[in-house]
Amino acid sequence: MRRGLSSLACTVAGGALLAAAPGLAPAQVRDVEIKAAYIYNFAQFTSWPEARARAPLAVCADRASVLWPALLAYNGKPAGGRAWLVADATAHPNAAGCDLLVLGRAAGAVSSPGVLVVRDGLGGAPAAITLVDDDEQLRFDVDTREAARSGLRVSSKLLRLARNVL
Repeated sequence: MRRGLSSLACTVAGGALLAAAPGLAPAQVRDVEIKAAYIYNFAQFTSWPEARARAPLAVCADRASVLWPALLAYNGKPAGGRAWLVADATAHPNAAGCDLLVLGRAAGAVSSPGVLVVRDGLGGAPAAITLVDDDEQLRFDVDTREAARSGLRVSSKLLRLARNVL
């Protein structure tokens, strides 16, 4: 099953026109593109409260993050029936107005109703989904309790592909 998600991520990343972040080696750019593809797919397999289901999907990330250009490349694409819209997280204190918040491993805790928190790397405060570099492969852990606290439901299809489900 792990192989299936890697193939899916490579296909999605390969099909997207992603801008390379300046100063990154080609292997690093590919890693960033794959992480963005995973995050895009997380949105596809997450259910938000009905009140948010029709509005654009506000994806908040730090503009200074290496993930920013790769996430921005998905702008306007449908994600779970909603248009993907990237916004600067610094303009949204406490994730206000965000549906999906992408955090680095050192970022503090954020818990807000209706917000899917995705952390890039182990460490720091809990997140509903944590990206993990494991033995030179990208994997992810899902904390269903964190998702439920935010009023979100993660698809069983995504849970089957996770490295760990809490």
